[in-house]
Amino acid sequence: MRTRLLHRDRDLHDPPPAPPRAEELRRNLGVDRLLAVMAGGDDTLYRVAEAVLLGDVASAEDIRYRHDVLRDCLAHPEAVDDLRRIAADAVERERHNYFGLFTRATPDKVLYRSLDVLDMFVDAFAELRAACDRWRGGFTSAGFEAFFACVAAELDDEYLATVRAHLKELRFAKGELISMRLGAGAHGAGHVLRRPDRTGWRRLRGGAGGIDLDLDDPAAAEALTTLAGRGIRTAADAVAQAAEHVAAYFRTVADELGFYRAVMNLLAALDERGAAWCLPEPSTRGLVCHGIYHPVLALDTRETLVGNDIDAGDATVTMITGANHGGKTTLLRSLGTAQLMARCGMPVAARDYRGPIHPQVYTHFGGEERDGGDTAGRLEEELSRMSAIADVIRPGALLLCNESLASTNEREGAALAREIVETMRDCGITVVYVTHMYELARGLAAADDSRHTFLRAERLDSGDRTFRMLPGPPLPTSHGDDLFRRIFGTPTVR
Repeated sequence: MRTRLLHRDRDLHDPPPAPPRAEELRRNLGVDRLLAVMAGGDDTLYRVAEAVLLGDVASAEDIRYRHDVLRDCLAHPEAVDDLRRIAADAVERERHNYFGLFTRATPDKVLYRSLDVLDMFVDAFAELRAACDRWRGGFTSAGFEAFFACVAAELDDEYLATVRAHLKELRFAKGELISMRLGAGAHGAGHVLRRPDRTGWRRLRGGAGGIDLDLDDPAAAEALTTLAGRGIRTAADAVAQAAEHVAAYFRTVADELGFYRAVMNLLAALDERGAAWCLPEPSTRGLVCHGIYHPVLALDTRETLVGNDIDAGDATVTMITGANHGGKTTLLRSLGTAQLMARCGMPVAARDYRGPIHPQVYTHFGGEERDGGDTAGRLEEELSRMSAIADVIRPGALLLCNESLASTNEREGAALAREIVETMRDCGITVVYVTHMYELARGLAAADDSRHTFLRAERLDSGDRTFRMLPGPPLPTSHGDDLFRRIFGTPTVR
C-alpha cells in the first residue's frame, strides 16, 4: 500500500528528524508561533508540521508535486478532512485498545489481539475505499491520482472478503491443529501449525492414542497452553507484524494528509488577515521575490504589513544595513521562514517568490547578553556558537546572521565577521547579514565583488522609517539620533 502524497516515489513512513541547532532556528525565526497556527490545537498536526517544516528538504520536482496536491486540497477541504479522519480514527483505536506487540504475552494472546486489530483495520479499509470512490472525481493532481488508484486496486471487494475469511480461519474456532515429532528426551520438537480441515480432524478423532486432560487441573491447563503456544508462535508473530504494517500505513495517510491540513490552516489565517501568499518556484539562480514579509508578524499584528522586494541576482552574500528600528531583523526572519516553507513545498509569505532551495538553514543572532554581560564573555559565547555552526554547515546552506560579533569593538568585530563571511562564501554558503558595523559593510562593498549585494533600510528626511529595504551602499550612521529625539525630545538651546 502506497500513499504518495508528499513524494512521487516514496511515503513519509517516519517524519524527518530535526536538524542540528533546530531550537536556535525556531527561536530566532519565531517558528513556534507559526506551528501553533498550523496545528490549530491538534497535537498530531503540530508534530507533523514541526517535523516537515524544520527537517524536510524536498527536491524541486517534489515541491511542484506538493503544490499540485495542495491545490486539490484547497479545492476539496471536506474530502481531505474526511480521508484524514478515517485514517486518524483507525490509528487512535489501535493505539488505545490494541497497541503493541505484546512481547510479554503468550502467543495465543498475541495472535487473538492482533486479529482484533486487523478486523478493525479491515473495517477502516472498507470505509477508506468507499470515501475514495466518493471523492475521487474532483481531484486532478498526480499525488491524489496515485493515492486513489492504489486504494482502488489493492482494496477491492474480493480482496477484503478474502482477508476477512483468513482472519476468521485464524481464530481456530474448533481449536488449533498442531503436529510435532519426538525430540531428545521424548520432548516435542518441530511444532507445525496445520490448516484445520475436516479430513485432519476426522483422522485425529478416529485414531487411537488420544489423551484426555482435566482442564480444572492448573498444571494440565498450563501444559496445554505451552504446547499450543509453541505451535502458533510463528503465526502469532506474522499476524502481529501484519497488524503493525497496516497501522503504519494508516499513520502515514494521517500524517501526509495532516501536513496539508496544517498548511490549509495557516493559509486560512493569512487570508483572514488579508495577507498575500504564493507558491514559490524553485530556481538555481539567486532569490527574486516581491512583497515578502514575516508571516508571524502578519498573524500577531493588525497594522499595515510592509513587504519587501529583493533581487539578489547571482550574489551569495547580502549585507543589510541602515537605520535602527528600520525592519532589518524582520526581513532576515522573513527570508529564513520563507526558505523553510519553500523547501518543504509550502506556500510562502510573498506576492511571488523564485529562488534556490537550501538543504540547511542556520541562524546566528548576536547581541544576547548571558550571565550578566561581560563583553569578553559575550564574544566568546558568540564565537562558540559560530564554531558549532561551522562544524555542521555544508555547501549550499543558508546562514542568517543578525548583529553577529557586535559584542566587541567595531574594528575587531568587523575583522572577525569579514573573515567568517568570506570563508562561508568561498565554501558555497549563502550568507545574509544584518549589521550596524560600518567597517564590515564598507570593506565588503569596497571589494567590488559581484557576489556581494547590499540593502539598506529606508529612512525618510523626517526621520520616519518605512520598513522597506532598498538597494544601496552602507552609510557610516545608523541614525540613532532619531531614536534619541523620539525618546527625549529635541534639545532646547539655552
